[in-house]
Formats: sequence, structure tokens, C-alpha cells
Amino acid sequence: LDPVPGDAGTTFIRPPFTDFPGSENHKGGLTYTLMAANPEWFLDVRDFVGENAVGYPTQLEPPRGWCPTKKKDAKDGWKDGEEPRLRCTFCRRTYAGVNAKSMWRRHVYEKHKVPMANRRD
Repeated sequence: LDPVPGDAGTTFIRPPFTDFPGSENHKGGLTYTLMAANPEWFLDVRDFVGENAVGYPTQLEPPRGWCPTKKKDAKDGWKDGEEPRLRCTFCRRTYAGVNAKSMWRRHVYEKHKVPMANRRD
């Protein structure tokens, strides 16, 4: 179930992504890592589509090297349920595994219709 603004227990962060809980303690602004640490925080898809859409900020994409395993180690590197996961910034979907970042990017584009800045066509 996708969260919508007004849902209990959720916080929607809007452009320019500087007003969020605890923002005074994060001078670098909102990042993907900060969003991942706060699973009740979401972005509103409507800010990224339509006539007045803003581009998806690169600092809100999963960082390079987010998963500490190498492809050959992935099958036996983590116990079930303990592997690192990437979460969608628009909904509650998560991805794990060596291709998680690619799956995350595809999900954001195909489900939410939000392209990344460096998307290949």
C-alpha cells in the first residue's frame, strides 16, 4: 500500500528538501542515507511529474558502493533477512541483492514515472 500525504505516521518531504525532522542537525541537507534511516519519510511523486516538476536530486539516489558484498559473495554473505536493502523513496518497496540499485532505479521510473538525471534510454 503506497503512502499518501496525511497517512498517520508518515512524513512527506517536499522540494527544496530542506524542511524535514531534525534538518537543523543535517547541514548537508536530505540524503538517501538519511531517508533510508527513516522509513516513515517519503517523497511526493507529484513533485516530480507534470508541468512544474523538479528533477530527482542525485543526493536522494542510493550512493555508489551501498552494498558491501561482492557479486561472488552475495549468496552466502548475509543471513536471511539481514542483507542490506534499498528502499523506494516514494513507497514501502525494498530491494536486496547485487542488482538492487538497478531494480530500484527501474521501479522508480516504471511505477512512479520519475526518471533519474543520468537515465539511459
